[in-house]
Amino acid sequence: MISAREWIAHLPAEQRERFAALVRAVPASMRYGPVFRRTMREIRKCEAVPSWGRDERAARLRALFTTAVGTTYYGTTAAYAPLREFAADPDRDPFAVLYRLPVLTREELSANTKDMIAVDPSQVELVASSGTSGDPILFHLEKERGAGEWAYVQNAWHRSTGYELDDWRLFLRGVVEFDESKDHLVQAATGEVVLRIQALGPERIAEHWKLVTDRKIRYLHGYPASLEYMARLLETHLPEDQWRHQIKGVLAVSEEYTPSQAATFRRVFPQANVCNFYGLSERTAFATMDRDWVFHPEPLYGITEILKEDGTPAQVGERGRIVTTGLRLMGHPFLRYDTGDSAEVVGHNKWGEPTFRDIKARRGREGLIRADGSLFPTTSLNVHGHQFLCVNRFRFRQDEPGKVVLMLEPSATATQEELEDFYAAMIRRTKGQVELGLEIVDQLEVPPNGKNRLVDQNIQGVVSTWA
Repeated sequence: MISAREWIAHLPAEQRERFAALVRAVPASMRYGPVFRRTMREIRKCEAVPSWGRDERAARLRALFTTAVGTTYYGTTAAYAPLREFAADPDRDPFAVLYRLPVLTREELSANTKDMIAVDPSQVELVASSGTSGDPILFHLEKERGAGEWAYVQNAWHRSTGYELDDWRLFLRGVVEFDESKDHLVQAATGEVVLRIQALGPERIAEHWKLVTDRKIRYLHGYPASLEYMARLLETHLPEDQWRHQIKGVLAVSEEYTPSQAATFRRVFPQANVCNFYGLSERTAFATMDRDWVFHPEPLYGITEILKEDGTPAQVGERGRIVTTGLRLMGHPFLRYDTGDSAEVVGHNKWGEPTFRDIKARRGREGLIRADGSLFPTTSLNVHGHQFLCVNRFRFRQDEPGKVVLMLEPSATATQEELEDFYAAMIRRTKGQVELGLEIVDQLEVPPNGKNRLVDQNIQGVVSTWA
């Protein structure tokens, strides 16, 4: 059953506000509907009673197997014979069965997604995601999935930052639903001031920050790169502003979160905690990051494995690929799905799942192409601390192998000497790899989806953007 909040959230942006007063009058505990409340209860019960959580995980995995074996793909593909054996003897340990199944690749998923649908096709929708590889991945998800998903997000925000259901947020978005002539929209129905990322810039930061101070907003939500850019604009252009000391939470989503960004948030928003979580468009994993940068998967959301190249579980201190099985959505089963990412195992939680850190995309990493056609990773090109203070943003543009242009958007206080030093530092880091030119711009454009990128890669066949 869809909640009133979810129904209203799917209306065109301008229409939502007709219901704002009604929505805000409903107690927050009731506003999000029965699925939200049930999911929140289950999250908390699993944490409080781990033995119940273990039993519930097993029950959900059994139900997932029963559903999957009825689909064309899982029910007829030879490699999934253990599922059919399980159907004949459902009292067997479902985890032992799971570990006998093959790892599902992205290519197999996209090619067979229609044959994996386990419900009436009218109940699901086709989703396309670039993933960390940048290549399109096709799959189906239930249409009515928002309320349960929102419970996990709200729980993570609350635990990490103290966020409550009635708190307002400034939400930086790349793709917006309102009139393109506007740069922001106040959404009282959902408690958001939505600001178009592309509108951010030095000349309007005072105007945009007033959207926050006028409403006493204490939570900032969006891609970490965009939130950091806004923070640096505040630091440079509104150095006397005091409201930034009242910010309680930075709610980072959908992009890699870096130590450099963390340092900026600590400096500009000294009272704020950061919530960052690892999640997937495929809805098979949800893992909140703690203050030691360790990710903790939610046990009822899915089953997370970290596997070495030989398919065995990675041990503490070892790296492996992240493989996930979704337990929340049954309309299109994902069994041992290869996420395309890898991580280092740190330990194990109360439900036997690995905790992990240092997530890396295994395919399609951002990189520059050397003259010989080989890939030069950009890891060494990230900038930290004082080196970053003279620029608001920077990006590499590559149009031909071996040659790259460093594009800089200077900060308001940058001197020519500082910019030359920055350029010289980048030349040292790329020495012997690529020939590096320089272009200083007034403002770097943000892609239409709002996700900032380090490399503007124009060589055909090379991937350079994060999912």
